[in-house]
Amino acid sequence: MNIEQIMKDLEKMGTPSVKKIFINHGAQEPLFGVKIADLKKIQKKIKKTTYFH
Repeated sequence: MNIEQIMKDLEKMGTPSVKKIFINHGAQEPLFGVKIADLKKIQKKIKKTTYFH
């Protein structure tokens, strides 16, 4: 898994409603609005990768 794939996955998983919640809590653009549970799925995939290229 590389950076480009991670960014594509984040963009696909993001929703406008979650993005709005994060902005209301102080997050600033740019952001995708990805749920924490979905971030944890990506985190598990990244743990298997020792480096990015």
